[in-house]
Amino acid sequence: MGRTSQAVLIISYVLMTVKAFETELIPADRIAAQIGKTVILTCNSTGCASPRFSWRTQMDSPLGGTVNNYGTYSTLTMNPVSILNSHAYLCTVFCAKEEKKEKTVKVELYSFPSDPVIEISPPVAGEPVTITCRIPEVYPSDRLEVLLKKGEDLLHTENFYGDSNTNTENKTVTYSFNPTAGDTGKEITCVAKLPIDDMDFEPKERVTSQKLNINFGPQNTIITASPGNSPMEGDSVTLTCVTESNPPAQIVWRKHLADESIQHLIENDVLSIPHARFSDSGLYMCEVINLVTNKTEKATMDIVIQGAPNITELSIEPSTTVQEGEKVSIQCSAESNPPPKIILRRKSDGADMGPYSEGRTLLLPSVTFLNGGDYECIAENKFGKSKREITFNVEYGPKNTMISVIPATAVKEGETVTMKCHSSGNPAPVISWKKKKATGESQKIFQGAVLTIQNVTSQDLGLYECEAYNQFGKEEKAVKLLVQVPPQNITVLVYPSENVKEGENVTIASSTDSNPSSQMVLKKVHQEKEIILPSANGTFILYNATKNDTGRYLLDVFNGVGNNIKVIEIAVAGRKTGKTRSNDSTDYCVFLCNSNSSTWNCNFDLRGKKSKDKWILQSCKSTQAESVIA
Repeated sequence: MGRTSQAVLIISYVLMTVKAFETELIPADRIAAQIGKTVILTCNSTGCASPRFSWRTQMDSPLGGTVNNYGTYSTLTMNPVSILNSHAYLCTVFCAKEEKKEKTVKVELYSFPSDPVIEISPPVAGEPVTITCRIPEVYPSDRLEVLLKKGEDLLHTENFYGDSNTNTENKTVTYSFNPTAGDTGKEITCVAKLPIDDMDFEPKERVTSQKLNINFGPQNTIITASPGNSPMEGDSVTLTCVTESNPPAQIVWRKHLADESIQHLIENDVLSIPHARFSDSGLYMCEVINLVTNKTEKATMDIVIQGAPNITELSIEPSTTVQEGEKVSIQCSAESNPPPKIILRRKSDGADMGPYSEGRTLLLPSVTFLNGGDYECIAENKFGKSKREITFNVEYGPKNTMISVIPATAVKEGETVTMKCHSSGNPAPVISWKKKKATGESQKIFQGAVLTIQNVTSQDLGLYECEAYNQFGKEEKAVKLLVQVPPQNITVLVYPSENVKEGENVTIASSTDSNPSSQMVLKKVHQEKEIILPSANGTFILYNATKNDTGRYLLDVFNGVGNNIKVIEIAVAGRKTGKTRSNDSTDYCVFLCNSNSSTWNCNFDLRGKKSKDKWILQSCKSTQAESVIA
């Protein structure tokens, strides 16, 4: 078969398989929807490449849902569905310009979400009992039928045919009867029916059952004690309350105290005292309550605990922590059978040293920090004795503050120095360190008892203050730290310069940082001998320099820690021949000083040289100097 014939066959097949324009609505015709759930209506189109969808209700009411289009189908989602959605919904599909298809579905609503709830008033033999059956969120309620049964017997039937409610509603059916003892164990059943035959949903019937339990009040109530009602102190005592009641009664234990008040203990049939104490003695009462029948019965038993003393209280007034100077009372109380003898005293290495009292109270009129410590109370009778301790804390401000410096208060630059501050006080003082600045003000630098300065420099020298403080006061101690620094930052200036003419004066001025203060020696390097030049406060002057003054000079700056050497090269040139200047045109120097600096202190002997109509500056303070030869 040729290619032309094959193409004709394919086209014919495609034309045969093209579907006609149709519309389908899912679900079709009608749907029964549970109020509160989600309902999705889907409108499908076939045989149309680009359909257009339109949704509406037949009564033109609001849709009450969300429309979404997806190519050849469209959905109407109602989430949640409500009474307002009870309509017939019309989906219209348009294809091209003239064609359209329509489908209709009716949404019918109901609500029957859960089983009935039965409530039965506490049934007491011979007294009326009320049964309540509640059916939640029903719609339409006018179709509801309710049956109440006791076992296989029908007690009551009720319907709501006259209801005209247009929304969900809780419906309640109530019935009362007198139960007998034979009704115990029988089931009360509530059957709720919503028989709407023309609506397709399940379930249309819901059932709930509950058993009857006939109640009666407490009777024949007694208390039993094990091992007995007069146990020894430390024994385990068990009190049991026995009664007859249905439902089981609520049991409350109470104790009659010495002041005639009543102490609530526990809600249980057994009251256990694992380790009996003297304070456990008293009249115990078991009260049995049936909350259903509202009947109560009581039983009592007197318990007496015997044995060695037990200290019940050891206290300090006004507090276990006081300030110096306050008045303090220490009290001790004990219980036993028979009553005990009490001794109250402060513990110490020696017997009966310090405050002591043969009785229940010890008075301290004005305490000091020496009164602090542990106190003990001893109570004794024929069965034995008991002892208890308490700690008395006296607060006071910092005292005996001391500073130790390791290795010493004078250290060399680069070493590590540790300063420790110790101070007594209660509460323990907070230690902080301050350093006094050049202005006299103190600046906080560290908090803690140990201040360590590593790689000490000259900037670290000064007065250090240790401050110990708490809320009751403060105390300060100071120590001066000396830092020994070898000569450093040596600066040398040569005036007018290293290259001068014969007959000129040469001034060599130097400065350095050191501690202790440095000495300076200027030496001229010479093959035969060493020439040392005199100085005045670190300033050296060569008067009327000659060619013999040409050479290398060594400036040795030293103190007890170390030294430093600077090398200076000076060259003296011979005078030029020619016209001699008059006195008014004598060579002169002009020194330009930086007024913002104060590290230089230069004194120059200019031998009467003048700058035309004014004298040369005799001194200046500068880090920079400039010599101008005129």
